[in-house]
Order: sequence, then structure tokens, then C-alpha cells
Amino acid sequence: MTKRTEPRLLSLCVVTVFAMLGLSLLTQHSLAQTQQRKFKPGEMVETGGGMTARILRCRGTGNDEECEIQYYRGDVLESVPRWENTYFLRSAEERVLGYKRQQAAEQPKIQNADTGEPRPNPPTEAKETQANEKTVADCSFSAPLADTSKTAKPSEQLFKRKIYDNYHVIVNGTGSAPLKLGVIFLSFQMSKPFTNIVRVDPGVGAYRINDAAPVNATIYPVKSEHIVCEEYRDRTLRKRVENKYACFKNRDGEWSCGADGIPKITQLKPL
Repeated sequence: MTKRTEPRLLSLCVVTVFAMLGLSLLTQHSLAQTQQRKFKPGEMVETGGGMTARILRCRGTGNDEECEIQYYRGDVLESVPRWENTYFLRSAEERVLGYKRQQAAEQPKIQNADTGEPRPNPPTEAKETQANEKTVADCSFSAPLADTSKTAKPSEQLFKRKIYDNYHVIVNGTGSAPLKLGVIFLSFQMSKPFTNIVRVDPGVGAYRINDAAPVNATIYPVKSEHIVCEEYRDRTLRKRVENKYACFKNRDGEWSCGADGIPKITQLKPL
């Protein structure tokens, strides 16, 4: 009789353990859902690769929660409004935040004046940006001075101001937005302008050299390397950006400088 009872007791114990484990996992999942951060209309969410998502509105709850968003690549609008599940937005944002935390942790320690401990060698990336770190020890939050009217002549100052304006649009007064934003230009190169003509490809059809610019518009290619400073209440975030831009007059006759490539972004030590 004893030999017959033991397997039953063992089976009952196994079932009980699995039931308790399942209940624990369900409770943790429910708690995690209630603790998930909520996206608010108007805020900008970094999703990595130079892409940022602007939250327009959200709906639903739990696994069915989704937000209507628009993607930006650097400072240029990249998509029409679209709905995406918030799980993907949270996952992308967490990867970006994790990378920033890792970068902050890897910054070289300052030498202790009391103990005289030697300062560890800075990582290679810090050596490469040493000159730029000195240049932007204090961020400047003044907008580049330039005439931005429709009658303004193309110039380096005009294009710098338009690039600055692209970044400054995120200073919109929302809770997640920076209090101030500044752009410090380290290098700025203007190439020979060209006309945005229409070309015909037998396999594709007619297309413009630059789809964002009107036909026959004069396009001024620009290559810029600059530091973007975002001042928040507790810190100032900084990043170095290298990218190409296409500057031209849009269909309304206003000057515009949109990104013309994938930006190279290097996160710098916060102030």
C-alpha cells in the first residue's frame, strides 16, 4: 500500500509547485504592467539609430495599448502618423537608456586630491573627443544670429540657424522636454550648389534628385559637426553629431535644412 501511495503524493506535490509558480508569475506580470511608464502626447522618445518618436496620442491598456507616433531621423520628419504597440516603444527606449547608463559608468574617474590615487587611462573614445570636450566645457544656449526670412541670401549663418531650429523644436514646455537647448558648431562645410532636376529611369520612372525639395530648387549641400546640449533640471545632456544636410527653399519659399544622411552620434559626458 505504501508503494502505491508515494507516486500519488509525489504527483500531487509537483502539481502544487507548478500551480504556485504559475500564480507567482501571473502576479509579477500584472504588477509589471501596472508599473510600466505611460507615454504622454507631445513627448519625444529616443528609439536608437538616430531615430526619435513623437507621441501624438495613446489608447488601449495592457498588451493592447498603442500610441500614434511620428518618427524623426535626427531633426527631420521621417514618417506619417502611425500606430505602434507601446511594448516596442518601451523596449527601444530602454535600450537607449541602458546605453546611456553604460556610457556614463565608463567615464574615467577624477583623481582624488586627498589620496593621490592615479587617474585611470581614459577609453579610446574619450581621447578622440578630448578637444571637443574642452571646446564645450560650458554649453552655449544662444541661437545663431542670422536673417531667416524668405528673402535671405544663402549663407553659412543662415544654414546654421536652420539646423539649430530643427533641434530646438523639442523645447515645447512639456514635462519631458529640455528647459533649454544649444548647438555649438565645431566644423561646417558648404559644397557647390546644384539644381534639383527631374531624372527618368526606365525601371523606376521620373524622380527628383532630392524628393524633399521642389523641382528646379537650388540645393546647397552642407556637412556639419556640432555639439547638441539639452539642459534639464538636474543635468545637461550632450551629444556630438556629424551629418550631411541639404538646404533649400521649400514650396512656401521658406529656407529649410534637412538631414541628407544617417547621422553619426556620440554621447558625451553629461554636465
